[in-house]
Amino acid sequence: MGHTRTRLVGLLVAVWIVVPVLLAVLRWPDYWEWIAPERTPMTWAQSVALMLAGAGCLLTALVAGRAGERAGIWPLLGVGLLALGTDERFAFHESLGDDLFGSDGDTVPFLPWVAPGDFLLFVLAAIGLLLLVWVWWAVRADGAATVALAVGVVLSAGAVGMELIDSSTWSTAADRVHGSVQEVVELAGGLALLAMVALRLLGMLDAHLPGAEEEGE
Repeated sequence: MGHTRTRLVGLLVAVWIVVPVLLAVLRWPDYWEWIAPERTPMTWAQSVALMLAGAGCLLTALVAGRAGERAGIWPLLGVGLLALGTDERFAFHESLGDDLFGSDGDTVPFLPWVAPGDFLLFVLAAIGLLLLVWVWWAVRADGAATVALAVGVVLSAGAVGMELIDSSTWSTAADRVHGSVQEVVELAGGLALLAMVALRLLGMLDAHLPGAEEEGE
């Protein structure tokens, strides 16, 4: 399945490039309108990537079970990614965070740079990092999937770090650039996680389906 895996990665990289450029061009000169805010075509694209990754995790768990292997972390990871995709689409954590922390301007003492209401995002990111060792254990046998996981984690962590920065006091132009770049990085992270799941699934199919490698070539 070498060619299939290469085409898959190429397709996801193309999606990452084309989507932000297309959205910026369609709204030019107001390039940020469909990228930086919540509930835009950009967040829809991010949610699709995460939900496809979540569905892929559940399918991977099913394939593992049919092959007589343990499902491991895949069902939990699948549910988590589906939940993140739903949250990305409807901005639940932003609304909940604002209601719990942001309405009174509350901040976290040891995270003074975090905007009011964004503490919930920090908690979700910490939970994701705690599960990382089990995810790595599940993909370690596939070198390409492991690389995709590392790229996805780094990009997603970077996107979370950027989102936690309170840019509301910056100039309007700087705030728009910051928000747009953060969303582009977040899309890249979601697509990398999708690549990780798809590559591992292809690897499992290659191992358990006779003749799969020859057909993929």
